[in-house]
Amino acid sequence: MSGSNGIVVSLGGSFIFANMDKIKHLKAMLQRRHLSAALVTGGGTLAREYIDFARGIGVRGDRLHEIGIRSTMLNAFIISEYFRCRYYAGDPRGIGRITRTVAMGGYKPGWTTDVCAAHACVSSGSKLLFNISKERGVFDKDPDRFKDAELLHRMRFDDLYKLTRSRRRPGMNYIFDPMAARICERHGVGVIVTNLISDISKYMDNKRIGGTVIHS
Repeated sequence: MSGSNGIVVSLGGSFIFANMDKIKHLKAMLQRRHLSAALVTGGGTLAREYIDFARGIGVRGDRLHEIGIRSTMLNAFIISEYFRCRYYAGDPRGIGRITRTVAMGGYKPGWTTDVCAAHACVSSGSKLLFNISKERGVFDKDPDRFKDAELLHRMRFDDLYKLTRSRRRPGMNYIFDPMAARICERHGVGVIVTNLISDISKYMDNKRIGGTVIHS
């Protein structure tokens, strides 16, 4: 964030509920390092279950996206209560310089929370986007299907696009949204994909991290 020591952190919705101990670690780390952060929450299982239910009763199109967005907003509100920080429900493109931690969810149909996080980086001037999810990082192929899948510790945005060619739909789960990646690439924002809160401090201290660094 321009003129500040803030970062943007995209928190996967499923990660939040399955890893409250790590969320506590995140809060402590931000306080210890005197860091401000934009915490952008995903919808996770909550959003996918609501979307599947709504689709089953005939809801279609942007209304499904709207259900997902509202799920992310609920998660963001809960996070804002835990971090005792401001809850922001506006356009991430207008968030501006952040001097105190703020929590926010999705905003616009067709935008994942990764896209919102990317726009928050551009608006705030941050050159770092930490994508924290249940995944260890980006693999060369699906680790759930292939035992020989290898974790990529560093990769270029072009390599990420080759792994994410499928068409987006509401509730779909990406390691990192390619639309968000293009925004980050265009504006010189580096992306760190990991499931380790400690990787935030390690990266900022120029130490080797356990996840993946995506760069131009």
